[in-house]
Amino acid sequence: MTTPETGTDRPNSIHWPPILYVIILGIAWGLDRMFPLPPVLRAPPSQYLGGPLLLLGIGIGASALVRFRIVGTTFDPTGPASALAKGGIYRYTRNPMYLGALVAFFGLALALHWTWLVVLTLPLAIALQKLAIEPEEAYLERRFGPDYLDYKRSVRRWI
Repeated sequence: MTTPETGTDRPNSIHWPPILYVIILGIAWGLDRMFPLPPVLRAPPSQYLGGPLLLLGIGIGASALVRFRIVGTTFDPTGPASALAKGGIYRYTRNPMYLGALVAFFGLALALHWTWLVVLTLPLAIALQKLAIEPEEAYLERRFGPDYLDYKRSVRRWI
């Protein structure tokens, strides 16, 4: 989207991902306090799975940030891209930061026994796709043209 202030094309004008993360965590916390649900898994298996999933999610997201740094582009979801990241983790998923966040949220939910966070991970994924990923993909098509379209055909959006 072109911003009136700068006239530059950008993927989005709102930082949706962190906003969505905070909203979902707040709703899950509130629902867990008001209407607790039984845990998805009992302890200790939930901690044995939850902790590593949380760390895996963080690792996936961190590897995406490292790749952005290597190719010299921004990780700001409202900033203009200067390069297309296709190597590293981006060979397997077009959205490793969002995938990592979802894996981390699921791991956190298991570790804390927040069944509401498990339930809200799917709406979070849908909101991320509609509010962040789809505008970003449209922007990347405009910005990188055939190069991005080739990449898009060869690598899945999620996994």
